[in-house]
Amino acid sequence: MVQALVVDDKEDNVYYLRVLLEAVGHQVMAAPNGVVALEKAQAAPPDIIISDLLMPQMDGYALLQAWKSDPLLQSIPFIVYTATYTEPEDEKLARDLGCDEFLLKPTEPDVFLSVMNEVLGRGFVTRPSDQAALARYGNEPLFKLYSHTLVRKLEEKSTELERVNRVLRQDIERRERAEAALRESEERFRLLAEATTDVAWDWDIATNRYWVSAGWFPVLGHPVPAADQLGSLWRELLHPDDRIRVLDSLEQDLQSDVQIRFVKYRLRHGNGHWLHVDDRSHILRDESGRAKRVVGGFTDRTRQIRLEEQIQRTQRLESLGQLTGGVAHDFNNLLTVILGNAQLLSEEIQRDPRLITLVNMVLQAAEKGAELTRHLLAVARRQPLEPERLDAEKVVRGMLPLLKNVLGTRILINLDFPEDLPPILVDAGQLDNALLNLAVNARDAMVDGGCFNISARAIQVGEQNNELEIDAALTPGSYIALSVADTGAGIAADDLPHVFEPFFTTKAEGQGSGLGLAMVFGFTLQSGGHVSVDSEQGQGAKFTLYLPCAQGGATSGKADSTLTQAALKTRGTVVVVEDDPDVRAYVESALKSAGYYVCPAQTPEQALAFLRAGQECDLLFTDILMPGMNGRELVKRARALRPDLKVLYTTGYAGHDIHASLGQADLDDDVLHKPYRREKLVAAVGLAMRG
Repeated sequence: MVQALVVDDKEDNVYYLRVLLEAVGHQVMAAPNGVVALEKAQAAPPDIIISDLLMPQMDGYALLQAWKSDPLLQSIPFIVYTATYTEPEDEKLARDLGCDEFLLKPTEPDVFLSVMNEVLGRGFVTRPSDQAALARYGNEPLFKLYSHTLVRKLEEKSTELERVNRVLRQDIERRERAEAALRESEERFRLLAEATTDVAWDWDIATNRYWVSAGWFPVLGHPVPAADQLGSLWRELLHPDDRIRVLDSLEQDLQSDVQIRFVKYRLRHGNGHWLHVDDRSHILRDESGRAKRVVGGFTDRTRQIRLEEQIQRTQRLESLGQLTGGVAHDFNNLLTVILGNAQLLSEEIQRDPRLITLVNMVLQAAEKGAELTRHLLAVARRQPLEPERLDAEKVVRGMLPLLKNVLGTRILINLDFPEDLPPILVDAGQLDNALLNLAVNARDAMVDGGCFNISARAIQVGEQNNELEIDAALTPGSYIALSVADTGAGIAADDLPHVFEPFFTTKAEGQGSGLGLAMVFGFTLQSGGHVSVDSEQGQGAKFTLYLPCAQGGATSGKADSTLTQAALKTRGTVVVVEDDPDVRAYVESALKSAGYYVCPAQTPEQALAFLRAGQECDLLFTDILMPGMNGRELVKRARALRPDLKVLYTTGYAGHDIHASLGQADLDDDVLHKPYRREKLVAAVGLAMRG
């Protein structure tokens, strides 16, 4: 068994040699430098020393010189084992100082053990005396060689250090550039997150902490909570019908290999309304594919969805209007003939009660047909409107007796109108019908009684309107928000998007036509306003009519009865232009029975011929839309012949269809809409003739 002293300042090298030597039965002592090695060797001389050259305090060359100069140690074999001094002159200096072998790291274990055994097998050989060793070391060429070796190694280490420093500086510069780019990127992201109207978010899954952009409060209307509470708030804000679907899909995507995810859902706004959002996110994963972070953002699409629904509803109404307009024209002509002739017939058979009953049944049926036509036109926004300045509060209070009769004694009516409410510009009769329809619906929803609340407030809609209850289709301007609310059963969420659709009803068969709310919707849109509904099942319903404000004071909306009575006494010659022979015959008969002289014309060309021939004419009563020349063109040519000619138009078409056919310019004279009774015809002709 050999006692070996290993001298090396690297613990890994010492450990390697210890394992190697102890594996073959040798014992190992270790020292980190030459000073310690000498102390240990002098206290307990080893059988062999294995030393590195480059070490702190005393290097291997100095240790070798001291070893060979020490009488106690100079005969003990000395092996140099180095990875630094590898040049031939380095080995020569070591051998000149007396080393027994010179090995370079790394040396194969078998080779190393073989050399070590060979050195040990040489036995103790005669060594130079102390004086000879000192003389060798004091020899000037040998000292110069040692000094040159040390200087060269210092230069090599200095060069290597400079190279390392250069690489380190480059690495520091690259890191500084990367950090600057990261700061710039983070700043750009922050500015983009603040500038966008969307909500950007970042979820650290390990800590369950969230970050959201500044858009959170403007979009959702909720203060931003603490980072560790934001996830819980988001889950609470999810719509109950969406919550399970959204959370399940999130869990599935996190457990799978999905990277990009997109989901639509609803969130509750701070004011209680539901927002429709599109949520896009990117799932970041670690090397094992496990989700560690999710970064994304959601966009509020509520206005866009409402606008799309409005466009679809408008398109459906437009299609219905095109059909209704064409049918209404022919139907109104038929009803005009039926109403007029039935009325004339009733006057001729006053003495026969049985026939009077039959004629009255015909009149009632014709009136119902006319009313149905008006309802369809109202739904399709093609009814003829006569807008006037109205005081909304006076209109509502004027309807109170009728509303009380409709609602019954178990329903309490409450009114809430502020002072100095601006007047509105709408058709008085259609506003009455709208309120009546809403009252009927409220009564049916409150079978056990309740409250019927009517309130109003003035609002200003700007270019950028943020009131969620107002549809995006409402144009900027001044409006009165007239709200009608009940405390009834409310409207189911599935039914809410369809309440304004024509023929949609939740009532039992035979109890509702499905036109009431559609008429309200058509009336408000045709008046330049809008209507919204807010309801939850079991919480009642609130309908808000946004009606345009009028300039100036309000009027009563009642016709001047004195002027009407005077018109009934007016007489003169009327040129009647009507392409429908039955309507023309009825008008001729009705006007003649009222004392007018009538000159009937089947076509505009025939009427112009009468005028050119000198036909007396106090009033030109003409249909608007006829084959060939239309009524407005006829009036233009007729007034070229007689500039002071008075005119009264009539039509079975709705106003929308008249404008579509004649252009957007309004007619200069009054229009009598079909169907009409005889007294209305006579009064309209008299008023027009009086000018």
